[in-house]
Amino acid sequence: MAQRTVLVTINQAPFGNIYYTEGLRAAVGITSGIDENVATVAYLGDGVYFTLHGVDRKDTERYIATLQKQGAKMLVEKESLKERGIKERDVATEFEIIPRKDLLTVVKTVDFVMDF
Repeated sequence: MAQRTVLVTINQAPFGNIYYTEGLRAAVGITSGIDENVATVAYLGDGVYFTLHGVDRKDTERYIATLQKQGAKMLVEKESLKERGIKERDVATEFEIIPRKDLLTVVKTVDFVMDF
């Protein structure tokens, strides 16, 4: 099987559920194995709350570190921040803020999208 590109979207807030953790775990799983697929993680909707400075990410630190080591992009949709009144400066440095139109380009170019 050939290498594939996968976009994992995190749409749920990082409290009251396990979607944010399971999404990152899935992204790590996608990048391991024989084919070493390429994963991109995008935070949009209420998922952007996970990317803020000061959010407790202890349960996901190893997933984020593994993805960073593998060169995975960690994207935050700019419009989702704006819709929630969140300033770009409030996003932690390990995340890249991109406009919705650029995220749509990513969606169009990957082989598969997984939503969490």
